[in-house]
Amino acid sequence: MTFRIIRDSHLVVAIATLAAAATPAAGQFGIRGGMNLSKFVGSGAADAESQKGLNGGGTMPLIHIGPVSIVPEVYYAQKGTKLGPSTLTPPPSGTTPTTVEFGLDYIEVPLLAKVRFPLTQKLHGYVTGGPAYAWNVNCSISSDTNGTESAASDCSETFGSFKTAMAKADRGVVGGGGLDFIVPGFGGINLDLRVVRGLTRLTTGSTGADVKNQSVSLMLGYYLGAGR
Repeated sequence: MTFRIIRDSHLVVAIATLAAAATPAAGQFGIRGGMNLSKFVGSGAADAESQKGLNGGGTMPLIHIGPVSIVPEVYYAQKGTKLGPSTLTPPPSGTTPTTVEFGLDYIEVPLLAKVRFPLTQKLHGYVTGGPAYAWNVNCSISSDTNGTESAASDCSETFGSFKTAMAKADRGVVGGGGLDFIVPGFGGINLDLRVVRGLTRLTTGSTGADVKNQSVSLMLGYYLGAGR
């Protein structure tokens, strides 16, 4: 899956909102980038396989109450999965593929509570949790039939109703933790590990395959100042 530059109004609005909401703690603005390992979960995705994707964006602590911070974030997140032929119908182009591969791109906005605790003078650990809201900005699909892989195409060309579901916002919950390394005179280096579990069905209607997003993200980041 290749990284795509998304010129989407949702991204512009999300970044502008984050910047406008900045307090004097804006000096602790950070950027992060890394990998997603994602797949569909639920009763309709028993044979789902994980997909690798990119995850990158910014984070800015706004409110501090002792060791607790409220932290809005904005990410470009690549998600997706590989599904066996028994999961989704009808199969692409009237065939019965060995696997069906979905690639989903989101603008994801978590709003997290972060609890930070010292490990050493210059090393702090933290745990985070909270809701996340995401807009789907791209959905692609390809198939592999007996070793013959098709070119990726837009979901709307194959699954009209599935594309409709993908175009809607996804809601989820985030849980994770990490380490902040304070480097005097430089800023802070951050290592973050988190799980994002979708709460919204990815298929239309109340019947049919019950599938939701789930991803594990590992990211490395840099903070201005010491970070919190």
